[in-house]
Amino acid sequence: MNPYSQFIETLRADIALMYNSDEHEMALLRGAHLTSVIRVTPPMMFANIGSGSCILLSFYPVIPTGLWVWFAALTLICALACWSWWHMRDKVLATASVRRLKGSTVHAAALAGTWAVMIVIWFPQAGALQQMTIATLVTGMLGAGGFVLSPLPMASLVYVGLYTLASVLALLACLVLRTEAHYLVIALLLMLYSPMTLIGALLSWRKSSDLIKAQRRAARQGEMLSVLLHDFELDAGDALWETDRDGMLNHVSPRLKELLRLQPDEHEHKRFLQILCERSPALCYLIDEHIEHRQSFRSLPISIEDEHGVRHLTLTGKVLLDEKDRFAGRRGIISDVTDKVNNERMLRTLAHTDSLTGLANRFKLRDTISGLVSRDIQLALLSVDLDRFKSVNDNHGHSTGDALLQVIGRRLTACAGENTLVARLGGDEFAIALWPISDDREPIALAQRVIDSLSEPIAVAEREFRIGASVGISLRMSAGPHMDDLMVQSDMALYESKAAGRGCWSLYSEKIGEQSRRRLAIEDGLRHAVERGEICVHWQPKVSLASWRITGAEALVRWTHPELGRVGPDEFIPIAEQCGLIENLGYYVLEEACRAATTELRGLLISVNVSAVQVQFGHFLQDLTALLEHYQLEPQRLELELTESVIIDDPDQALDMLTAIRQTGVRLALDDFGTGYSSLSYLRTFPFDTLKIDRSFITELLTRPDAQAIVRMISGLAITLNKRTVCEGVESAEQLDVIRALGCDEIQGYLISPPVALEDFPTALPECLSNVT
Repeated sequence: MNPYSQFIETLRADIALMYNSDEHEMALLRGAHLTSVIRVTPPMMFANIGSGSCILLSFYPVIPTGLWVWFAALTLICALACWSWWHMRDKVLATASVRRLKGSTVHAAALAGTWAVMIVIWFPQAGALQQMTIATLVTGMLGAGGFVLSPLPMASLVYVGLYTLASVLALLACLVLRTEAHYLVIALLLMLYSPMTLIGALLSWRKSSDLIKAQRRAARQGEMLSVLLHDFELDAGDALWETDRDGMLNHVSPRLKELLRLQPDEHEHKRFLQILCERSPALCYLIDEHIEHRQSFRSLPISIEDEHGVRHLTLTGKVLLDEKDRFAGRRGIISDVTDKVNNERMLRTLAHTDSLTGLANRFKLRDTISGLVSRDIQLALLSVDLDRFKSVNDNHGHSTGDALLQVIGRRLTACAGENTLVARLGGDEFAIALWPISDDREPIALAQRVIDSLSEPIAVAEREFRIGASVGISLRMSAGPHMDDLMVQSDMALYESKAAGRGCWSLYSEKIGEQSRRRLAIEDGLRHAVERGEICVHWQPKVSLASWRITGAEALVRWTHPELGRVGPDEFIPIAEQCGLIENLGYYVLEEACRAATTELRGLLISVNVSAVQVQFGHFLQDLTALLEHYQLEPQRLELELTESVIIDDPDQALDMLTAIRQTGVRLALDDFGTGYSSLSYLRTFPFDTLKIDRSFITELLTRPDAQAIVRMISGLAITLNKRTVCEGVESAEQLDVIRALGCDEIQGYLISPPVALEDFPTALPECLSNVT
């Protein structure tokens, strides 16, 4: 689904939810929207009556009786709306029912329908001046009404729709009666204008709905925080204070002495304000204006520090007047809010701190970067990802992983130094903000220190681990990227580092950005490439060296992106694997291979490359057997080509899976043989039928004797183990002669034929074979 269709579907679902759901949240939303419309009901209704009066005046002195009847109906509808508003003017409409919302739609339909009657009946027979008056008023009422009713989308839709329908009908009637083309032009313009009005109204409704929901969420969060802080304040005590007109305390309670740390008799020779200012000089700047103008004040902060620590108080007071309304002093309360202040600070700290490592978290990092960007400070952001952390969690448990992360956090802090912020973003992802910078040398040096530090062994739980890290760097120099762009760029650079082999850093550049954007475009395109028919399968033949006949064909997937053009499988297959799209893509290729094997390629051995990720899906075997049964394909005519990556991660699981596949009768081929880590041991354990000698050896057959030796060794090994050999990438007759001499079974490559579409396969091959000696 494209973004526009998805947006429309979401909008439709939201409207349906508001007009049908009985949930309390929806009732609150309906109440808020309905209140915003009711608030403007009187001016809207007066505008309607005023517009109707203008219509009457335009027909003066000969006003048709029917027009008077119409005006009376309009006035009645407006009066009923105003009467309803009058009875609700002092009420708070917290919620609204679905029925009430639909009633508003009915009222909008009645109002628009009344105007529609006038437009359809009197516009076609009106004079030029009268038509201009009607057109002006109708256009204004359509636009204004659509937006006034935007909080009620169905009412707005009905209102705009009836106005538009009536106006178009009236204009078409004029076109028929007067045969003047400009009426058709106006009708077309109106049909363009009205949807724009409606779209604007719907977008306004969507935005106001989001705002109302956000306000309610904020209110709920505020209530939760207030309740939490109220619990903190339960044990706090207040003290009452009162001064005379000279500012001296009238009475000092033990609690007041405790809160203000008063010395004996101190209050007898010092004014209350002096006592406060001595303990909290900052208070003087806050309270001077209130004292000078004899104003009341509320919750002025006081911080008193002594050997016991800092005590936070708030001062509230009001002016006292005597019986002649003269100033007589002040009275108020001092509250101990130390627990509240400390708890608020603790909450802020918790909200901005990673609980495991004690580092800043993602929110703190974003706040810091946002502040630096707003002050136009040049900075660097380093994204740090641990290279081998997942295996620690999987093999040694999360407690060991957590301890490891704590050590890594301390190492990163030691590397960072001053004017930096080290944050843990989650999992094994970290980030470092560095400021101010003048060029890329300092962040690059920091990145290298991080890599060097994390490449050193880490001792945890009496074990040593070598983790390593990759780093992506993005810079914000003068007029650089905003916060979100900076974070995205560092992630792009990090991805480049990991792709380059890990344990290194990359500095973001436009080239990296372009590569990342291309990768995202490929990922997005792959999601629907099969459904859109962009994926196709080409076929490359395999030829027996003994009989010089075509014995098989390999299915090779091809993709033509509508914007990027042809994208190679070496580029999009890894992306499909990483993004979880390989299952659908692989199933399509496998199904095409089974279908072709029973039609155009009947009699040939069909080879299909299967991704390691695809095989690891739980239902691959079920899909395979279902396709064989559906197409009535003999299993021995299908060969699955797999690389060592299927085996490396979990050899035991791979053995079970490959054995189960082989038991179906489907053949197995080990692709890229000779380039892996332990291919020889695999031949003894895993049920492979074919060894595909990697093209890198074939390419160097004519230039490197060791390549010939390797191919000869593989060929001899295959003969001993009763396995077939296929040489891929054969491109010249000279290579063919060497391969024949080395004893291989089959060849595949451009010497025979490039991959071709299925419809070209039968006609292309005889000519290809005849041209090869």
